[in-house]
Amino acid sequence: MKNQLRKALAMGAAALMMTSMIGCGSTDSASAGEDAGATTEESGSSSEPVEISYATFAVGTHASAGAEAKVLEEFNKQYGDKIKVNVEELPSDDAFVDKMKVLANSKSLPDVCIAKNGIRELAIENGQAVDLIPYLEEDAEWAKFVGEGAIEYNKTDDGKLYSISNQRQIVGYFYNKELFEKAGIQPAKTWDEWMSNCEALKASGVAPLALMTGENCWTTNLVLCSYVGSQGEEGNAFMNTTHPDSYNNDAVISGLEMMQKCLQDYTTSDAVGAAYANAANNFLQENAAIIPNGLWMTSDFSDESKAVAGLADKIGVALYPEDSMISQFEVGYTLNTAGKSEEEQEAALTFLKFITGEWAQGVYLEEAGVLPLTDNVAISDEYKAANPLVADMIELSGQAKYTFENFDNTAYSSVIDEFAVSYPQLVYGEITAEEMAQNLTDAIAENK
Repeated sequence: MKNQLRKALAMGAAALMMTSMIGCGSTDSASAGEDAGATTEESGSSSEPVEISYATFAVGTHASAGAEAKVLEEFNKQYGDKIKVNVEELPSDDAFVDKMKVLANSKSLPDVCIAKNGIRELAIENGQAVDLIPYLEEDAEWAKFVGEGAIEYNKTDDGKLYSISNQRQIVGYFYNKELFEKAGIQPAKTWDEWMSNCEALKASGVAPLALMTGENCWTTNLVLCSYVGSQGEEGNAFMNTTHPDSYNNDAVISGLEMMQKCLQDYTTSDAVGAAYANAANNFLQENAAIIPNGLWMTSDFSDESKAVAGLADKIGVALYPEDSMISQFEVGYTLNTAGKSEEEQEAALTFLKFITGEWAQGVYLEEAGVLPLTDNVAISDEYKAANPLVADMIELSGQAKYTFENFDNTAYSSVIDEFAVSYPQLVYGEITAEEMAQNLTDAIAENK
């Protein structure tokens, strides 16, 4: 079922290029409130607003911070007299995940929060998470903009839905066209060519890859999952399997061997132990020629407080070798109000509908380059013209032969933690690729 969904996602993304409807970001504040709230009953009956809690890591320099602030501001304009949202801001993804896991253990998660990296499972286990299927069934307008693909993607085996996606991801990699031209190369069509490109870039005097092994090993694992997911039917099936029971397979082991070489010879000197911010800075300052990342990064290329002047004009986007790409929905938000008062539950649901609805999806597209969940939220020709890398990636997605998820979506959180522990050992020759695959497999038990 999931493989069929992913094929449909790629086709749907390509179909967006055929759309020339009015851009969702052009909705004014009045119609935004009308669209977002039209399907939701008013919350609270007293003169005082009902208070709910929300936690976020999209703050500060986060790529979605501007969009997050705009959505929260609009919600307060529309509902502030009825609902007060107490927002807890966490400074990073890691700080957010750590705090939410602590709160989950004491059954005190915020009423609404992003449920990534195992938070959703903890919310289900502790009884806070609410099944959202009944609310979607009674609100066809909301369900239309969430979409069947996102709903099916996050359903549990028993048909329940404990989280609503907040974005659809199609992920390739960005490359510096000027540095590629200097090295005499084009984006690789095979993994052998990927490695020869890395050698050519290194010979030209620039680090080929902006990698990192700290945090969730984000950019490094995007390359690894793309290698594994493009290794025929077996590798592709593995990267489309949620919570696999073993990492001891040929595709993972050969991928780890490739990543060992990449981390030893084809990345920056600070990659081992580095955070995402280090990898991003290396690409934005032209210290590296390639960064695996999502479309949300595109705004950074023209931000001269982050990037060298004129960088945006030099950047291209490509599929991974073998015409492969990450294509997935995010876990999204949980509604953690089980056992709370009817007023609190209604208020939190109103907020959840707003931040996952048509208008908010449009804001995240316009402000953060995050693709809407369905084609019902149109991408205007004007937006595509102003954001050519987004348009190019959407077009490329229709050419993808292999699509798959990334490890953040498929692996247990303990496995993600193990990646950060084992990569340095792999780089320094303390363990082999086979031993690292076994370490990842052993880490599965920590979640059982």
